[in-house]
Amino acid sequence: MRSNISRRLRQLEQKAHIHDPPQPVICVTCVSPQGPCQSRRAECGDQVWERARGETEENFRSRVREGLQRNERSPTIVFFRPEPTR
Repeated sequence: MRSNISRRLRQLEQKAHIHDPPQPVICVTCVSPQGPCQSRRAECGDQVWERARGETEENFRSRVREGLQRNERSPTIVFFRPEPTR
């Protein structure tokens, strides 16, 4: 009986994908001929972040990654929108 429970539990865990590695986060950044653009906003589905005044690009990206609600079944895509050109 114990082996049946263990086997069934293993099957349920496989079906639920609880031991799968986490899905990746894909960051999409705009670039220009001069290189990557500075971001002012990040979007991922209904989630939106605005870059704070004086916040470095690196700190902004870290803050977005920390607050991101990831999709467990597929890769999560975050779009970093550029600052408007002047």
